[in-house]
Amino acid sequence: MPETIKIDVPRRGIGSDLTEALAEAGLHAEIVDSDERCLLHVTWADDERERLLAGAIRAIESYLSDRMLPLVVQRANGGAVVRPPAD
Repeated sequence: MPETIKIDVPRRGIGSDLTEALAEAGLHAEIVDSDERCLLHVTWADDERERLLAGAIRAIESYLSDRMLPLVVQRANGGAVVRPPAD
């Protein structure tokens, strides 16, 4: 069984947004509602390619940020592209 952590969030709307953000980081999040709160169960993404892509994107974003380069990273065609931001 994969390692799972639980993240308590104040409402489902935030939980939904976080599942998307976590997916971009190579993680899989599932919303688990209860009467009083919303929980996310988070594991690593099953797809090794997705984990690799997420790690590469984070590293590229960090590199661009450290050097204050006016570029962004975008997912494309199963990989990523570094480009100027949209106007």
